[in-house]
Amino acid sequence: MADKNALIALLKEKVETVVGRHIKTPKDFELLSQRLLDETTVQISATTLKRLWGYVNEDVSPRTSTLDTLSRFVGYDDWAAFVIANEHLIEPAEEPETDPSSSAKESEAKSEGTKVKKRSVFFAIAGVLLLIMATAVFYTRHVSKQVAELTDSLQVLSSDKYTILAGDTFATYDAYLNLFGVQADDRPWAQPLPGHSEICIWGPEFHNPHWHNDGDPDSLLPTITEYWNVEGADPETVHLRNADHFTYLRYRKELRITFMKGLRDSTFTFLGLYVMDRQQSDSTRIVWQRISKECDLTRLDFLEQLRR
Repeated sequence: MADKNALIALLKEKVETVVGRHIKTPKDFELLSQRLLDETTVQISATTLKRLWGYVNEDVSPRTSTLDTLSRFVGYDDWAAFVIANEHLIEPAEEPETDPSSSAKESEAKSEGTKVKKRSVFFAIAGVLLLIMATAVFYTRHVSKQVAELTDSLQVLSSDKYTILAGDTFATYDAYLNLFGVQADDRPWAQPLPGHSEICIWGPEFHNPHWHNDGDPDSLLPTITEYWNVEGADPETVHLRNADHFTYLRYRKELRITFMKGLRDSTFTFLGLYVMDRQQSDSTRIVWQRISKECDLTRLDFLEQLRR
């Protein structure tokens, strides 16, 4: 089994790659804490980050919730998904040596444990059967609900019910996320397409006080100029925030399936498929260029070719 400390060290390296700098000064930890809040809506204090990076010498194991947030920040669903994807890069932890003199005692203990297990087999089987029955009831109800939601979503599409066209509108995040087999979590505006970590189902607000999305609404935003700026914010903080965002996206080659909230009313308007315009983007802003006004739900794997 891969060493947990080695995996945590790898996770920290990936975080530093995303932010484009080594995290080693008090200001670095403050900026990382703010960026985590902006991109994951989860607050991790600078003090907690200092402990994790070893800036504060305290032998405290990080919480799983902290590792989950950092894993989502670098593009994974949670800590467990990060471990599965990266444990092959880590050497297995060494098994502790076994004292030969204890083998007889261990054998005796195993024998007694086997007897206990045999006595509990009947009860275990009964419990499993009850769990299967309860799960079947829950699953049936859950699937019925999902089918109903998906049917409602399909009814709002254009004439071809399997293709979303620019201008189609959706009432909620769930109304369009269900079409891609995605259930909204605590970050519904930026969801990865299942099986395609670098294709993002993006649903920002047109008039967002933090992340601005400039463009021509009358033409359904053929280009979207994205940048971070909060009224009254320190200019250096604004510069670092946008520079970090540019550094992260410059190597990602991300494709965005874009739904914009508040473009015409309170609904989400589908705008099309967008990629980063590398000639116009820089450390002050990201310019997204629309490459298609439609998304064929039956050919989602084809989007990887568009991304490249």
